[in-house]
Amino acid sequence: MAASYGQQQSLSSPVVVLLLGETQSGKSSAGNSILGRRAFQKSTTLSSREDGTIFGKQVTVVDTPGWFSDTATPDRVSQELCRGLTLCHPEPHAILLVLPTTSVFGKEEWRAAEDQLRLLQTPIWQRAIILFTHGDKLGGLSIEEHIRQQGQTLHWLLERCGKRYQVMTNQPIASEAQVTELFRKIQRMMETNNRSKEIQNMLYTKLRQDVCLQEEMSLQGRQEELEMTVMNAVHDGRPTQMQRMASGRHKFPSESTAEPFGSKPALAFVLLGRSKSGKSSAGNIILEKDEFQLLQYGRTTRCSARHGMVLKQPVTVVDTPGWSVFGMANAKEIKKEINRSPSLCPEGSKVTFLLAIPVDKFVKGDRRAVEEFVSTLRGDVWRSTVVLFTYGEELRGKTVEKHIEEMGEPLQEVLRKCGHRYVVFDTERGDVNQVKQLLEIVEQM
Repeated sequence: MAASYGQQQSLSSPVVVLLLGETQSGKSSAGNSILGRRAFQKSTTLSSREDGTIFGKQVTVVDTPGWFSDTATPDRVSQELCRGLTLCHPEPHAILLVLPTTSVFGKEEWRAAEDQLRLLQTPIWQRAIILFTHGDKLGGLSIEEHIRQQGQTLHWLLERCGKRYQVMTNQPIASEAQVTELFRKIQRMMETNNRSKEIQNMLYTKLRQDVCLQEEMSLQGRQEELEMTVMNAVHDGRPTQMQRMASGRHKFPSESTAEPFGSKPALAFVLLGRSKSGKSSAGNIILEKDEFQLLQYGRTTRCSARHGMVLKQPVTVVDTPGWSVFGMANAKEIKKEINRSPSLCPEGSKVTFLLAIPVDKFVKGDRRAVEEFVSTLRGDVWRSTVVLFTYGEELRGKTVEKHIEEMGEPLQEVLRKCGHRYVVFDTERGDVNQVKQLLEIVEQM
């Protein structure tokens, strides 16, 4: 298929394509056209993945069941959509939002799509392309004219997707040319996203170096004062902080904790949250390195601790298994692991629980789950908890305060329990300033 394109513009890495859309939108047929064979059945009830070679490169296509816009989408469909995301390994490089040209995409259709997309808990728009199916049904109408006639809702969706779209028909000859063009667009999108990450990493590294240099200069200026303090403590026969630490005992975070002499206390963060809430990514951002594996085929099942120096301060991060939105995980085992998490924190460290809540819809069911699992720890755990809003990039310029207001009572009640302590993490692109803000909140607790 299109060998010349494969020779001229070969994709730099294996491509994983995720198909999403309403029922009867033509997702499975589109997947078959992309792979050049009958890989998917037309009536999809379970998410499935198929591999193929296109333009000399390995391609994985994941098909998912469609959601409903005229009636409520069954929970089993939503569960399969979430499972479809786990079939994307290592991640979906392109998310094709499939829209048939034979129907109107209005507000009802968008609301139905939004409800399901939010459940995926993954950045979507920088990887999204609208795939218009049934292109042969346009007749003599151009796709541009079709878009113009559709109205404001489709125009808004196209803006969210960076105005990326492709038309596909069921005619074999036309499909081959359209698949060629689709992969050109996927390649350009991947290259743009990679460049953006490189630029962000450069800026992040430079900012981190500047901050560390400023802190190092500050520490040098205090060195003489610290040495005098040590001399006076020894001369007076008073025990130093280091001596007091040696004779101390492990304390729960709500109690007073020992503090190393001449420095800030060692910190420990325990990450709590539902599955796909961005806990592991947040842990990597805090430690400024990839310590926690971001699982695609499965999920975190056991607590694990990692250590590092963050802004000249010793920090331990404990990742925990996430509870399931749909009750698919073993709640008893998750609670057992959550209860075990404080034991992985170094003795004498100041422990803070970070409750990861994605910037997304948060309803009564989410609040009940949070209260059920967090409360398995001691009753005063809320006094040591900070809400960590993940996927902050999805705010798209909106303030987090406005988001909290829009979510209403369920989210606001959780924030009240946590003393209105919260910080926002852009989970996709780490920023040293958001980590500094977190440390400042903890210092004031």
